[in-house]
Amino acid sequence: MRASTVREPGDYAVRGGIVDLYAPGTEEPVRLDYFGDTLESIRSFDPESQRTTDQLRRLDLVPVAEFQLTPDTIKRFRLGYVETFGAPGPDDLLYHAVSEGRRHPGLEHWLPLFHERLDTLFDYAPDASLVLEPLAEDAVRERLGQITDYYEARQQARSERGAGPPYKPLSPDRLYVEETEWRARRDTAVLVRLTPFAIPAGQGPVIDIETRQGRNFAAERAEPGRNVFEALAQHVAALQAHGKRVIVALWSEGARERMRHVLADHGLANLNSVASWAEASALPKPQVALAVLGVESGFETADAAVIGEQDILGDRLVRPRRAARRAENFIAEVTSLAAGDLVVHVDHGIGRFVGLRAIEAAGAPHDCLEMHYAGGDKLALRIGRHPRRTRPAGRRRLAGAQSAHEKPHPRDRQ
Repeated sequence: MRASTVREPGDYAVRGGIVDLYAPGTEEPVRLDYFGDTLESIRSFDPESQRTTDQLRRLDLVPVAEFQLTPDTIKRFRLGYVETFGAPGPDDLLYHAVSEGRRHPGLEHWLPLFHERLDTLFDYAPDASLVLEPLAEDAVRERLGQITDYYEARQQARSERGAGPPYKPLSPDRLYVEETEWRARRDTAVLVRLTPFAIPAGQGPVIDIETRQGRNFAAERAEPGRNVFEALAQHVAALQAHGKRVIVALWSEGARERMRHVLADHGLANLNSVASWAEASALPKPQVALAVLGVESGFETADAAVIGEQDILGDRLVRPRRAARRAENFIAEVTSLAAGDLVVHVDHGIGRFVGLRAIEAAGAPHDCLEMHYAGGDKLALRIGRHPRRTRPAGRRRLAGAQSAHEKPHPRDRQ
């Protein structure tokens, strides 16, 4: 996570030509000092005092994975591979890649060979309760069946292999929890089964939470000439007539405000925005609560009904948002600069950053970046006008240099 000052594992900070990085698994963070695109020094430092503790000649940063290619893990892999599959041939690309310390595509399929043992979630939470959905057992059997089919197909392809490198799969019991182990874990844990059906008497304690799926307005949306919001208003009135509290769940603040106006236009009054279930429960039942709550479908209980936005309008159409540079983010980057730092303007070249100034123009104050150039010229760049035109220079320690000779445009002078 990007931070102004690196103090915790996983943090990093960029200040001009200096990059601070606290990689997980390392004892101390490191400071990379660049001159342009050239890395000049690597230093470890104390995250509390920010003082340098040592000079490093090299730093190995590897992608996050479930294993690391170290001398110990490579040795363990080689021994386990030979023990499982026999001596490798010259065309065994996987074995030779790992032996040379290189990552091979799909290497996670041989994960047990890198570790002495693999733990499961049951090992980390031995006393946890299990809550199973209605089709959970069917999904387990289907998934285990697919794993077995894949393994048998790969074994058959291995025996009938022609040209090409070999593919030697590990048996499923070394990679996955087998069905017998799953049943043993399930039977020894506190088990809660969810089901939409009634349970016959004598099959253990049953708790009826009196909850069912809410109404979906798909039929009204599909019917030509039918107004889905009128049907919603009628449904809300019917729920309130039965003494139920109504909560309409929307995906965002904007959606809530739009829905408020639409429902008011269709005769629904007493609309109230709520931020929690406690606020919704405190409202009188004739009131309709509008909440920002990401549920895909609504539900009803004995005394409440939650109507989801997708129940009313249908499935959401998610469009990827284009990255936008916001003014407050630019201000945050500006505050990472210190007085005297060199910055580069795309049009006017290298100048010295002096600080932020408030300048009154056209009867209104404007926050501006003040930069000084050689010869006494000054540039005041209004924040938000051209946020992409200013960037830090490659190295802060050159702040005393007088190397900028390009004059600012008179239009930008103050």
